[in-house]
Amino acid sequence: MDEQQPGVLSRTARRQAAEAARRHHHGHQPHKKHRGWKIFLLVLLTLLVLAGTAAGVAWAKYGGQAKQAITDGYTIAATVKRADFSPKQPTVVKDKNGQVIRTLSPNQPIYLKYAQINPGITKGLVAVEDRRFYEHHGVDPYAVVRSLVSVLRRRQVQGGSTLTQQLVKNDILKDQSQTPMRKVREMVIAQELEKKFSKHDILEFYLNDTYFGHGQYGIGSAAKYYFNTDQSKLTLNQIALLVGIPNNPTLYDPLNNPTGARNRRNTVLYVWQQQGLIGSKVFARESAKPLGLNVTNTNTNSNITDNYAVSYALTNATEALMSANGFTFQYAFKDTKAQQNYNAQYNRLYQQDYAQLLNGGYVINTTIDMGIQQKIEQLASQTYAPYTAKDSQGRLQPQVASTVVDNQTGDVLAIIGGRSPQNDQVNRALSARPFGSTAKPIVAYAEAFSRGYTPMSTMVDKPVTNVNGQPLQNYYAGYHGSMTLRHALEDSVNTVAFQLAAQDTQKSYYEKLGQMQFSAITPSDLANGPAMALGSFRTNTTEMAGAYSTFSRSGQFIAPSNLTTLYDSYNRRTVFQNGHEKKNVFSANASYMMINTMQGVLKNGLGKAAALNNYPYTAGKTGTTDNYHDISFVGLTPRFTIANWTGYDSNNSGNNGELTESMQMLPMALFKAEGQYLVSALKETKTDFPMPSTIRKVGNNNLEALPEKQKKTANDVITADLSQLASERKQANADRLTNLDYRLIYHLSKKEEDKREKVVRTAIADFNDQGELPSLKKYDTWLKQIQDIRYKNQKVRRQSAKRSFDDQLNHLVRDLNYQQALLQEEESNAKLAKYNQQKAAIESERDKERQAKLAELQSQYDTQLAATRQAYETNASDKETQRQKLISIMNEIRSYGGSAPDVTLNVPSDNSASSSTRR
Repeated sequence: MDEQQPGVLSRTARRQAAEAARRHHHGHQPHKKHRGWKIFLLVLLTLLVLAGTAAGVAWAKYGGQAKQAITDGYTIAATVKRADFSPKQPTVVKDKNGQVIRTLSPNQPIYLKYAQINPGITKGLVAVEDRRFYEHHGVDPYAVVRSLVSVLRRRQVQGGSTLTQQLVKNDILKDQSQTPMRKVREMVIAQELEKKFSKHDILEFYLNDTYFGHGQYGIGSAAKYYFNTDQSKLTLNQIALLVGIPNNPTLYDPLNNPTGARNRRNTVLYVWQQQGLIGSKVFARESAKPLGLNVTNTNTNSNITDNYAVSYALTNATEALMSANGFTFQYAFKDTKAQQNYNAQYNRLYQQDYAQLLNGGYVINTTIDMGIQQKIEQLASQTYAPYTAKDSQGRLQPQVASTVVDNQTGDVLAIIGGRSPQNDQVNRALSARPFGSTAKPIVAYAEAFSRGYTPMSTMVDKPVTNVNGQPLQNYYAGYHGSMTLRHALEDSVNTVAFQLAAQDTQKSYYEKLGQMQFSAITPSDLANGPAMALGSFRTNTTEMAGAYSTFSRSGQFIAPSNLTTLYDSYNRRTVFQNGHEKKNVFSANASYMMINTMQGVLKNGLGKAAALNNYPYTAGKTGTTDNYHDISFVGLTPRFTIANWTGYDSNNSGNNGELTESMQMLPMALFKAEGQYLVSALKETKTDFPMPSTIRKVGNNNLEALPEKQKKTANDVITADLSQLASERKQANADRLTNLDYRLIYHLSKKEEDKREKVVRTAIADFNDQGELPSLKKYDTWLKQIQDIRYKNQKVRRQSAKRSFDDQLNHLVRDLNYQQALLQEEESNAKLAKYNQQKAAIESERDKERQAKLAELQSQYDTQLAATRQAYETNASDKETQRQKLISIMNEIRSYGGSAPDVTLNVPSDNSASSSTRR
């Protein structure tokens, strides 16, 4: 029997049936609805109370900071002027005497006014980055709320910054941190900026100063670089590509990540389609096109690349700017991936900050002495003159690199990066290359001397297997048996150096190379272990000169550089000042033994050709790589260190890159010419390297190191059995040595130490007699006075006195900083008060001008609206021109804060979506 089909219920009947079923199931209790509202209101009230409490706690904790950030924002905004966004004065490089030796041409020499900028760029930028740009006043509350909701709902950060805020962050604050207080300052300044400048001004500033990757600041520079065209002639998809880059110049880099750049470009096109700027057919056509790059680097500064000292100074200045912007340099890595990630970040930031320097506004003060630099270049040219062969690019071969370091300061006195800078931008003094046996002193021998070896200690030249299982070879056939370390270094015996490095089971040489800032060392080099002593890693003449120079300072490393200070002239602040910081790398004993042993290389060993005729105490070491592809020599006197390299740029040159016998002598010949000139020019006296008091000579050819640390005493033996007694004696000795260690170690009389302490004590007293800091202008001078006292305190050897003086100096610095803060606050308050007085008058006047302008524009709007409607109703030929005029007037009204509602026109059906005036 068929089942009976249910009847079709009406909507009302179904609702009543559902309600009846619900009541039947739960029971009809109408009072619960009333009770539910009570619970809801109670929960809501509780949440409001909690929110208020949390806000109160947050304000109590951060309210002071927020007030200060707001004050800072107003103060900073008051100083901003149009000139801050205009083309900056070119960056200049000055020599050691403060004379300008180079003026660097900026990346974008032509500043584009708003009227000159392609309208498609401004419209496209606003549509993608800040669609409410013409409606907000610097900060978009809707975007801020949207960003907060995104964080709360999806725990994702979504940008809430307007174009004005981005301009403030990148050009005024120059602060990429994500702190709330930075955001507060940014928002305050952004709103104040929009009171000073029109929307067109903001867009003009933004598009001229934004970074587009690969050293290009400004849309004009980017258009020339990526497409070799003027920005006014960019096509639709080209504009979309450029507009998308600033969001993330690395992720959307058209050269290094074309897939990411294409996806970003198409995303921009899609947004334009969604907003009605282009039609669906246009989107489909443009998004299918290739990137169409035509990279043309027109920003090469010939006045940088034609001088190695200037290009090196710019390298140092770039890294100084990177450091000032928060980048941390690394020289040792746990694995290859970590190093690759670091290198990618380094290269990206180096490129960006290098471009920032070229963009103008900096003063690069250097140690460059053009007389010395030009003479070193002349000597290199004369030494290599017989070799006139050229490679396929027209560069002379073999090539040369040379770096001269002042041992007293670590300053680079001269640097050569090639045979000629003409049509050759490579600075080989900074290029990583194999250096062969010049690595032996810094990897194998110095550490061996630290472990107790002396130059006359013996080791056997015998068959040794490398880490890869292959037998090591010397440059001569066979093995010579037992020999002294002095002879092994003089004759550059590979097996001895390898065995010495192999004894360093902790591989401390890897750490020490990092301490001396060898930048091309890789984890695979560490895996080679003792083979690093034979030069299995890559480095350059500047790093090698810095390392060898360390021996002349009793093992203290100073990073080589020719940069003195980097000054930001627009923000009136010193970004970097070279403090010639010293770092202990090798012991004094090991350093002297190393120098003494290397002196034998020039007297009796393979470095005889490098011996100076006008100075008898030169030390140095030769270096040769497999198949004689690279030849190097590093030598030093007490006054200077020189590292030289020669080789072909490519192993395809010459005899498969192999240097002839005469070419192999070039690094030593150049060292001799340079060294003899410098001994004379620097007026170096004919005195040997100073010998530490802990070294004594035994016979004519050996050295003996006295213990640099005291041997164990009877107290140390007692400690094992009578710990309490040993502890008491140890403490007694510690108390006694607190005031005597300086006399035992440094051989000072009490009278001499008292004299040194008196100098520091008097200097501190004189500083205190100056009273309170009189003005902010005096701050740097006073801070330098404290630093000078610190230098005096370095000579104090009694540790308790030194610590006491350090505490006093630290207190002086804290007090000075506090006084500076008070003066800055007074100055800020004065500026703010003056600004507030001017603000009311200026705002009143501007409001009158704005109202007058709006009235004028409203009249134009009414007239143009009628003309546009008439043109569309009659389908006139100039209807699109009339529409564009209307849109321009609407945009101008909005830029002055007026209201210009969107207008919908009757568009004929055959027109594309791009003809709509709705925007």
